[in-house]
Amino acid sequence: MKIVLLLISLIIGLYANETKEILLLHSYNKGLKWSDGISQGVEEAMLKHPEYELTTDYMDSKKIDSFEYFDLLIDLYQKKYINRKYKVIIAADNYAYNFALKNHEKLFHNIPIVFCGVENFNKKKIPIKLQNYVTGVIEYKEIKKNIKLIKKVLPDVKTIYIISDNSFSSLVIKKQILSRAKEFKKDLNIIYDNEIEMETISQKINNLPKNSVILFTSLYRDKNYRYIPYNELRLFFKSSKIPIFAVNKIHLGEGVLGGVMINPYQQGYLATQKAFEILNGKNILNIKIDKPAGEYNFDYNILKKFNINRLNIPTNANIINKPKTFFEKNRELVESAFSMLPLLLFLLLGLIVNIIRRIRVEIKLIEKNKLDNVLLNNVQSGIFWKSNDDILLGCNQPLCNFLNLSKEEIIGKKMKEIMPELCQKIFKPDEFINEIEMTLTNKTKERINVLIKRKQYYNNKNEEAGIITIISDMTKMKKLEAQRKKDEQFIIQRSKLSEIGEMMASVAHQWKNPLVEISAIAQELQYKRKKAQITQEDTDLFVYDIMTQVGYMTNTIDDFRNFIKPSSFKSEFSVNKAVKELLNIIEHNIKYNYIKVNIVYENNLEYFIFGYSNEFKQSILNIINNAKDSIIKRKEKEDINGVISLYIKNSQNMVCINIKDNGLGIPKEKLNSIFEPFITSKKGGDGFGLYMVKLIIEDKMGGSISALECENGAEIMICIKNRFTKIEKGQLNESISFRR
Repeated sequence: MKIVLLLISLIIGLYANETKEILLLHSYNKGLKWSDGISQGVEEAMLKHPEYELTTDYMDSKKIDSFEYFDLLIDLYQKKYINRKYKVIIAADNYAYNFALKNHEKLFHNIPIVFCGVENFNKKKIPIKLQNYVTGVIEYKEIKKNIKLIKKVLPDVKTIYIISDNSFSSLVIKKQILSRAKEFKKDLNIIYDNEIEMETISQKINNLPKNSVILFTSLYRDKNYRYIPYNELRLFFKSSKIPIFAVNKIHLGEGVLGGVMINPYQQGYLATQKAFEILNGKNILNIKIDKPAGEYNFDYNILKKFNINRLNIPTNANIINKPKTFFEKNRELVESAFSMLPLLLFLLLGLIVNIIRRIRVEIKLIEKNKLDNVLLNNVQSGIFWKSNDDILLGCNQPLCNFLNLSKEEIIGKKMKEIMPELCQKIFKPDEFINEIEMTLTNKTKERINVLIKRKQYYNNKNEEAGIITIISDMTKMKKLEAQRKKDEQFIIQRSKLSEIGEMMASVAHQWKNPLVEISAIAQELQYKRKKAQITQEDTDLFVYDIMTQVGYMTNTIDDFRNFIKPSSFKSEFSVNKAVKELLNIIEHNIKYNYIKVNIVYENNLEYFIFGYSNEFKQSILNIINNAKDSIIKRKEKEDINGVISLYIKNSQNMVCINIKDNGLGIPKEKLNSIFEPFITSKKGGDGFGLYMVKLIIEDKMGGSISALECENGAEIMICIKNRFTKIEKGQLNESISFRR
């Protein structure tokens, strides 16, 4: 059953046109440099996948984080996401991550979660039922490395003043900060302060002893829970009289000296890469949870401000705001001086420039050739091009692999020497073949299906110079197509088997009377043998009567057998005959439920279509059975005379069959969805019946099927291309009433 559902999902995926969306759920607000950095990383990674759409929501938890607020968020997101089916949720920072875990079943059922910017991560805290849905990128502030860096950059430092706040994200790593600080208590006086007010912080810093330095972790709220805008932090950084190190790259260039910094852009980029690994089919349990290391970053202007020795800076550090070179500062002056040189020097310079340009053009050509080679050699198809005199001028690596030859063995040779089989099939003196499918022998002597595409190319004089040929291996595609058709047939047969139970009841009922007749004949034969001698004429009469009943039973079972046997090929058949044969099979079920069947053929014509006769009958049977079930349900509520009407007509070169009943009907909002799989109103139904009908009518027979609005009951219309119509003698319209 799982394999069937998987195959059906694949088929649906091929025809569906659904929007592919990814949700980025931020813990904080837009404009916060950390959140904006993560968004930049996500958006940069998304550029490689333009078929996906990014939706970004902000929880704004730096400014408000009450329980009532989060309850309102849940209600809001339930309404907002009710009709949205996101492929992946990217949860940025702890608030969004915890929110997504807690409300996964309610808001994001069965959707994978990729987190980033999460501090103090503990995999054991993920609920067991969600462990198959979660991976991501951990945010780890390098406190220990930063303290070591401070000691290296400022060897005389005695006191490190660590600034933090009481926000949720800061509290989750407070233990880590204090733990790392204890390792240096013998050498340094480390002060941890998360009771900050912007009005008094300058006074605190002024009271620090000599040779002090600040290690800034985060400060979004003061001790009174007032949100601190970033412009206040920027002013604090720039006005500080002692060096400030930071653990977050968002502060670089705002007045901090430097530090071992985490990068929000990197967090967002890595998380998005993991999201696309999931979307490409990789098992989430095989996707590692990353913890990227911090990088050394410094600001040249601040190094100069505090007169820091550059030799103390790690050699692999990134330094911003470096001074420009002499040439960069004085580019215009240098260019003006050169322009004033004597004419000879000017001409010489012109020659040099010309040579440089030629070199650049040559370099670009070389790069282009390299790029072309990379593209050619990474295409799965074999490609070669030849001149008009049949000399092979070039090819790509896949062709070499196909022929099991090197390029040196191919280029410069006649094509008929290298690929004689291909030459015989595509070269015709009176016709140029642009595209053809055929079979060729590969290097392992296997016969494979290939698609050959050929195109003439021209020289700079617009004269034909040769032909480019592309050989594409179609073997796998052919196998997939064959498997798809086999799967479609399996679905159709599966649906047909679900109807067999009801049909068997009809067959059993139709056999009852012949069996009674045969039993009576046997008793009469036994009676006559006791009373008198039986003549040959009597014997022949008994045999004739018995064989008449047996013939009736044989015809009944043959009709049933022909119905369940799939049609192996398309053929022309009569709609009138198919409908009549079908109703003969289900006569008992219709009769038992007191339902009248009306059949009307427009203009008394016999209609012919081209397709699969048995599958067509199966489709009509499925719709009639649905109509019968709907009428039975309505009869349970009210007293009605059940009627099923079939109206067959010709419309715009199409044979249209309208099947109408007076049952419960179809709600208007479900008219477009009843043909989708898993959609059913029957108790215990699997929702494949009408999906199977749509598959047969539209995919296999090239027709169309739709549910029409109907005031009383339901109406289904099937339209298939008309083969031709034939006027028959007599009245074709029928009114069939089956009674018990």
